[in-house]
Amino acid sequence: MKNQEQISSTSKSNKVLIFLARFLVGAVFAFSGFVKAVDPLGSCYKFTDYFNLAFDMPWMSDFALPLAFLLSALEFTTGIMLIFNLKPRWAVWFAFSFMVVFLPITLYIALKNPVHDCGCFGDALVLDNWTTFYKNVALMLIILYLIFNRKKMDNPLSDNAELGIAFAVFLIAIVFQHFMLRHLPILDFRPYKIGNNIAEKMAIPEGAKRDVYASELTYKNSVTGEVKVVTDKELMDNKYLYEDSTWVWQDTKSILLEKGFQPEIHDFTITDTAGNDYAQQVLNFDKPVLLVITHKLEKSDTDGLDILSHLQTYAQKHDYIILGLTSSNWDYIEQIKSEYSVDFPFFQTDDITLKTIVRANPGIVKLEKGTVTGKWNFRDFKYDK
Repeated sequence: MKNQEQISSTSKSNKVLIFLARFLVGAVFAFSGFVKAVDPLGSCYKFTDYFNLAFDMPWMSDFALPLAFLLSALEFTTGIMLIFNLKPRWAVWFAFSFMVVFLPITLYIALKNPVHDCGCFGDALVLDNWTTFYKNVALMLIILYLIFNRKKMDNPLSDNAELGIAFAVFLIAIVFQHFMLRHLPILDFRPYKIGNNIAEKMAIPEGAKRDVYASELTYKNSVTGEVKVVTDKELMDNKYLYEDSTWVWQDTKSILLEKGFQPEIHDFTITDTAGNDYAQQVLNFDKPVLLVITHKLEKSDTDGLDILSHLQTYAQKHDYIILGLTSSNWDYIEQIKSEYSVDFPFFQTDDITLKTIVRANPGIVKLEKGTVTGKWNFRDFKYDK
């Protein structure tokens, strides 16, 4: 009798552990898939970074957006299947397949550091590369536990019902991403979200730790060809480098020794053809400012470019200042202004910064004394016709 009670207790404990493991893995996958689905362009940009910077496969960049859609939908569907115990044996193998692919990739990224973060949770939760790898190791161990116990996970629903629900979840994820792509993410995790003051996000607090740099000097011996590299602090212990004429200075470069405080926004500039930066001036205008953001004019939606003149009329009518921001070259800017009858000035801003500010091309951002009070995809801006 006692043995039966012990077996029953062990069985219940095992079921609880299986449930907790299944729910935890499912929650991680569902969350990861959801935050990617909210911002499909962000995922597309991250894929592009991987292909260009990590794997030297720029030709794959053309597939970045469909891959972003597919990854998000598969992750979210796998997570929902695990949470609600839909075809659980399939679900754990799906999760295992993900880890087989991404565990070595995240190890490589952690070792080589070609990108600063993996983007596994979008902008909602930014993890450094080693933390991401350790997270995937932990997930793999839990998934292996679920695989060994997969026969103990059953669902009272019929196979057709489980498959139907899973397929519906996948389709909903795809349609949802398409909606986010044509409009704007319903959740904005970036520092330029509505309500944020850009100047405040750029500010460095008094007494904040600054970056620490050192100068690295390279000398070459004109007789032996030997090359010696020293820092400026080490130079005094190697006086022969500048006292002996056979050692000839080659190069000096600055190296970062210790990272200091970095504000959330550190790369917001608005420059003219002469390289003058008007960012602070724009952030302090008394009048509201409409920023028409086209990170690449040559890649802009033509329907969006068609409304530029309407935006210009709208700004004049409401006494707004209107500026265009792009990373395109000045010749192409002038070509577009002429073609679409645009009179308002354009300035240059870094391409990555513009993609961060608004996930649309073109997108419209309204500023009031540096505070973001409105953001629109060009399809959603209601100008006066």
